[in-house]
Amino acid sequence: MAKFPLFNISRKNETYPANFNIKCKSQLLEEHESVKLIINRRVAVHPMKWPLLRCKWQKKLTLSLTLFLICLLIIFAYSDEFRNKVFSVFLSNRFGQVTNISKLQTAFANSNQEPNTSNQQHLKPMQYILNYSAAQLNHSSILKPITSNYNIFVIYTRENYRLHMKFDLFIHSLFKHTNAQLHLHVITDKESEVAVLEILQRKVRRFKRVLIYSMYNIQICSNIIQDITDKLSPYFSSAPNSYYSDSLFFMSLGLHRIADASLSRAILFDCDIVFRSDIRLLFAEFDRFLPNQLFGLAPELTPVYRHILYRYRTQFPESNFGNPYQPIQIGKNKNNNNNIKNKNNKLLTSRSQERHGYPGLNSGVVLILLNRIRDSSTYIEILTQYEINRLVTKYSFKGHLGDQDFFTLLGYEYPTLIYRLDCVWNRQLCTWWKDHGYSNIFDAYFRCDGNIKMYHGNCNTRIPE
Repeated sequence: MAKFPLFNISRKNETYPANFNIKCKSQLLEEHESVKLIINRRVAVHPMKWPLLRCKWQKKLTLSLTLFLICLLIIFAYSDEFRNKVFSVFLSNRFGQVTNISKLQTAFANSNQEPNTSNQQHLKPMQYILNYSAAQLNHSSILKPITSNYNIFVIYTRENYRLHMKFDLFIHSLFKHTNAQLHLHVITDKESEVAVLEILQRKVRRFKRVLIYSMYNIQICSNIIQDITDKLSPYFSSAPNSYYSDSLFFMSLGLHRIADASLSRAILFDCDIVFRSDIRLLFAEFDRFLPNQLFGLAPELTPVYRHILYRYRTQFPESNFGNPYQPIQIGKNKNNNNNIKNKNNKLLTSRSQERHGYPGLNSGVVLILLNRIRDSSTYIEILTQYEINRLVTKYSFKGHLGDQDFFTLLGYEYPTLIYRLDCVWNRQLCTWWKDHGYSNIFDAYFRCDGNIKMYHGNCNTRIPE
């Protein structure tokens, strides 16, 4: 109340001289009472809602606590555990509202399908057709089962928010850039299967497609390739029970056992792949394979294998194993001239020699000729314990990236078995190594010329628009 600029109130307790006009004094007091009455009425009409915020320090304290709580909420919102809990509730409600998938799909078995047995080498899951229109499905798909030459494998397991977003973008970009009839093979678990079906149904409706898909149980697939995992995981994972020691990171090496015998070609993708071109163009790369080539992979675009091979490169400094793929000049002096000695031990100057390096291979996109692998005695021999030990010892190799490490050794020791896929089909975006000791040479590895046809958002990197 002291803030009101009422001059008459401050004169309430003043003394007045004896000859002061009493009438004026009483009149002054009456005016003071009337002003006080007006103030009381204002307070009664507009009472103060926040009596604790009268002081400035109280307002500052309240504002500081509010900002702190907002920041805390933002931090929790960006944590995986918090988002996964919210996401699981959202997904359960969302999936409960969508149309029953059984109304929009039908199943048909392979003509040569046999009942599963414990000794069965090939997993033959039921094939389903998912359509955006139940009426069209009933009239066409059941009478004439749809087939596809475009077999796409992807591993989707251990459901979480980030993985869900990646797979959603993967399917969206796949449908957006092709109208080919696809057969999607998803290796998953029971908990993640609900999310897979929800995404597939939503995208099939969005793009009005007919999709063939098959589900594979991750545990059964792991058991089928367990012998391969046991041989490779001690050398190509950071620890026995680490993230990359799981059998799913060696699935590409045993996919010929998992896929049906009728499949001859397949491509295995990571979930963080985003398409920028038609998938049929990538399948056309199979026609360029040489007779002995089994797999097709793009080069690694980071110096990770330069780091892993530091012992081997110390012993063999002239080796191109671990160098960037783009041509590099070798044997140069300070004057940018090659120093070559003749028989008389005199220095001769010649043109700079250039050659491609071998930075390793990236397994985000793997083209697989299944029939060739099944019939390849060389590949079977390479997967023996003796040969794996020999390769690891020869290159002083201790990796941590699963099948990618094995493919890297395989491509260097047996280059005739690997088809080199252009980097535009697997344009990796991870820049982790640039900030961890290799900033001066990182750009030489990261370079990828050409029209990018497929982005790989590894290291949870954001995909360019």
